[in-house]
Order: sequence, then C-alpha cells, then structure tokens
Amino acid sequence: MPSSATLIRLIQLLVAWLVVQTTVVVVLGYCDYLPPNFRADFLLGRRDYFFGPYQWAFYAHIFSGPVTLLLGLVLLSDAARLRFPMWHRRLGRVQGVLVLLLVAPSGLWMAGYAPGMIAQSGFATLALATGGCAAMGWRDAVRRRFESHRWWMLRCYALLCSAVLLRLIGGLSELTGAHWTYPLAAWISWMLPLAGVELWRVTRLRRLLHALQS
Repeated sequence: MPSSATLIRLIQLLVAWLVVQTTVVVVLGYCDYLPPNFRADFLLGRRDYFFGPYQWAFYAHIFSGPVTLLLGLVLLSDAARLRFPMWHRRLGRVQGVLVLLLVAPSGLWMAGYAPGMIAQSGFATLALATGGCAAMGWRDAVRRRFESHRWWMLRCYALLCSAVLLRLIGGLSELTGAHWTYPLAAWISWMLPLAGVELWRVTRLRRLLHALQS
C-alpha cells in the first residue's frame, strides 16, 4: 500500500494533468467564442442575453480562468517557491489581481444567468468564496503570515479547480444522460475539492500534535 506522501504526490500529478488538459480544451474552444457560435455546446441557449454585460463577464472569465489555473500549479510548487522566491511573489500578485478583479467578479455576474436557483446560488457562492480566499491569502502574505497564506491560497486554487471537476461531471452526465445533475454540480464541483483541502489540513495538524506529544 503506498505511503501517504506517495498518495499525495500521485494526487498532485493527477490534478496537474487534469488542469493542463482542461486548459488546452478551453483554449481550443476559443474558436467557438470569437465570434460567438451559439450552436456550440457551451453557448447553447445564451443568445438572448449574451450581448451586453454578460459578454464582457464571459470573455473576462474564459481568458483569465485558464491563466490562474496554470499559475496556481507554479505557485503551489514548494520547489519553485524556494528556488525562485522573487518570481513567486510577482506571480502571486498577478494571480491575486486576476482572481479578485476578473475571475471572481465575472463568475458572480455569470452566476445570475445559470439555469435555476440552485445552480445560481452554487456558482455565486463559489465566486464569493474564491474571491474571499484570495483576499485572505493576500492579506496574510502582506502580514508575512506565510503558513496561513499558503492554506488560504490552496483553498483558492481548490475553488478554481472547480472548473476542472465541473467539466468532468458534465462529461459523465453526457455519457449517462443524467442532465439533471447540473444544479448539483454547481455545488459539488467546488465543495468536494475544498473538503479535500480541509481534510488534508486537519490530518497534518493531527500528525503535528502527535509528533509534539511523543
């Protein structure tokens, strides 16, 4: 049976692979968004409200989102942080600005157009939580509370990775014909990775306490 360190490493590699794959799929899909092709899967049913504020929120989201996913892989790497601390700070500022000024606000605006109150509230909560975690992480970095900063930014990245899980759930729904899962996916896609981060944090705290007591 693999050790916990090996299991964590495997999970990290899987997440990195899924993030890169999702980013490639999104970027390749830009041809359907510029100009908007309303016969494409992601834009089906959006013609009536696409033009106007929603359009700007949509483009802000699809262009900034993939960047934050890729930047997060670099910023969460301990090896990269220790070897290039100055670049970690610079890229961290870029990440914070993108999340706080583009990803979270655009996600919140788009949430109001999701089908049904359950999906709308799920995506709105996701946008607010993502922005909140980024703001707390930035605050702790400025105050040089680096341990707390890392946990807040890990939570933020887990929430950003909801885009990855949302696509996986959507793919499974297409295969099984279970289209009713979309409102639930609006919640599960970010609650599940966030719960994983919190479980990891509690596990590490328990191990630390055990080591101090032994």
